[in-house]
Amino acid sequence: MEKNEDLGTRLENAGKRFFRKTKEFADATKLSIKLKEYELDLDNLYQIAGKAAYYGEDTKEIFTRITDKLEQIEEVKVDIADAKGLKICGNCKAEMPKEAVACMKCGEKFE
Repeated sequence: MEKNEDLGTRLENAGKRFFRKTKEFADATKLSIKLKEYELDLDNLYQIAGKAAYYGEDTKEIFTRITDKLEQIEEVKVDIADAKGLKICGNCKAEMPKEAVACMKCGEKFE
């Protein structure tokens, strides 16, 4: 009887791990789609800014929108890393395990 309980527990734990990994993958996929949309928006803003600059128009509002979009992109990248169980170095933007105490690429120490 003990072996059956152990097997049942192991199967239950495996099912939970599978569900968690599937959810992480789905979340990361949704965020990746959002990231692509933001990057397309950014490309369009760059085109608008270039055209405005070429014609000598005021670009302050467009540059503000570009800055906002760049911040949104960085936020989504952090969310994607989090969904994958990773974190991003604030210095070099490399992804690494959440448990890392320093960046494996540039050596930046984390709080």
